[in-house]
Amino acid sequence: MNPSATTDVLIVGAGPMGLLTSIGLAKQGVDTIVLDKRQRNVQVATGRATTLYPRSLELLEPLGVTGDLLQRGFVGRSSVNYRNGKRVNGPGWNSMFDHVKLSYHDYLLNIRQCNSEEVFLSHYERCGKSVWYGWKLVTYSIDTSLDDGFHVTAILDHPTKGQSHVRSKYLLGADGGASSVRELSGITMDFQSTSYEWIRIDGKITTDMPGRNLGFASIETEHHGNVLWVKLDKDANRIGYALTPHLLAKYPNGITEGEAVQEAIDSVKPFKLQIDRLDWWTHYKIRQGVTQLFRKNKYVLLGGDAAHIHSSGFAQGMNTGIHDATNLVWKLAGAVKGWYKDSVLDTYHTERHGAATRLIEIDTEASTLISGEIPPRYEALGLTADEILWKTWNENISFNVGLGVSYARSVLNQNALDSCLETGKRCPDALVRGPGINVPLRLYDALLQDRNPGRWSIVVFAGNTVLTKNGFEIDRKGLEKMADSHQGMIRFVTLVAGSAGSAWSALDGPALGNCFFDGDGSAHAQYGVDLAEGAIVVIRPDTVLGFATGLSNVSSIADYFSQLVPSQGGM
Repeated sequence: MNPSATTDVLIVGAGPMGLLTSIGLAKQGVDTIVLDKRQRNVQVATGRATTLYPRSLELLEPLGVTGDLLQRGFVGRSSVNYRNGKRVNGPGWNSMFDHVKLSYHDYLLNIRQCNSEEVFLSHYERCGKSVWYGWKLVTYSIDTSLDDGFHVTAILDHPTKGQSHVRSKYLLGADGGASSVRELSGITMDFQSTSYEWIRIDGKITTDMPGRNLGFASIETEHHGNVLWVKLDKDANRIGYALTPHLLAKYPNGITEGEAVQEAIDSVKPFKLQIDRLDWWTHYKIRQGVTQLFRKNKYVLLGGDAAHIHSSGFAQGMNTGIHDATNLVWKLAGAVKGWYKDSVLDTYHTERHGAATRLIEIDTEASTLISGEIPPRYEALGLTADEILWKTWNENISFNVGLGVSYARSVLNQNALDSCLETGKRCPDALVRGPGINVPLRLYDALLQDRNPGRWSIVVFAGNTVLTKNGFEIDRKGLEKMADSHQGMIRFVTLVAGSAGSAWSALDGPALGNCFFDGDGSAHAQYGVDLAEGAIVVIRPDTVLGFATGLSNVSSIADYFSQLVPSQGGM
């Protein structure tokens, strides 16, 4: 290792946020150095996050890690809810499984963070990189007078290897709730402390509770809050409960491992429970907070727990970090390459800060209810904490599973001129077919066949070409000119309603990009495209709708991109 080095992006923290960002940047040809002050064996020793929602799995597909996660984790498609030892139908986690059907990942994936990080690390190493374990960030400085673009100089320290200086174009703090990058940069996070304390235990656990292998269970209790049960990867399960005022009074000097295990046994009564092997346990206090800024001084960025902290009540921790990483990775790579105006990278803060703020609002109430208490605004309803918990869960379910996370109007999300869909929202997935083979293909897979997480997709919905062919012919040259203006930044896909022997047969000429067939028109319908009119849809690299217009209005797409790219890179 050199005593000094240069890199495009210095990433502090080798957890999910840091590793996923580094993978995405590497796939776009952007160099990184990832460091972590802990040794790898220290990280592996913890359980931490466990559950990935459908949208997270979609967002991870361009990075190439979703398949490996599925091979290691447990796919949960159902849950069960108990009260006083009896199964309760209706409220509970089970309502989410109706909402996840909007995705072809219509399930939740349970995999402990130590195992998901192994997947992420292996993919980073496949890029020819390795994490600098044992190195901590001491300080950094920014010098904008340098003309080589490496404006950030960081001083690192290792207990046996001494100090190293790293110069980079950007610095990303992905180093958790006690972020050194956040502290050194002077970015404030206003913490909201609570009196709530929770227990989580992972291990090989035996119980006679029916439904224990479905994926999830909740147990409504008097003295342990709403008890969580999760079927994990391999032979492990997780049980979690709240240290309610009753239990806090019972253990005024704190709770030991043995006492925590006994309370876990008591929490599921009348069912029996035995912990055959304890892999990990934690006792932690709940607090919430969102950092004031996700970007400061142009070159310093925060993400994951460094930017927001909250309870694990609705399993949002790693999922929110995945949204951060996949929102950032294409904007940051484009900034390094000079593709975008600075305003594009600014949207990382506006979009993710807004999402994190909403998350904290939800989590503040959820953590109160899971702990067995009722927020003041619900006291007059005459409902139990568990009843209000499921009400809160269902009211926010689309956001909770990630499919409903959306972003406000901005330079990236502009008024669609031809589509019934709102920009700033997740693009629908659908089944289409390629030429020849009669096997359906997901539209997402058709868009992302190159697995490049930095490219925009411009999808030509050609509609019924008997009706739209003339308009399509007129605009072909304009779209081809656009492709030539942005080599490497844009991919084209043509989607024809119905079927044909070839793209040429359907269009009287070559398709723009690869051609796929929308046999029953369902993909057109999901995007709100009239088969007789067609449309052009601009999809951001993170599969969020950016813009849409008619086949005859290519100039509006040129106008859209002109607001994103520097003038010398215009069309």
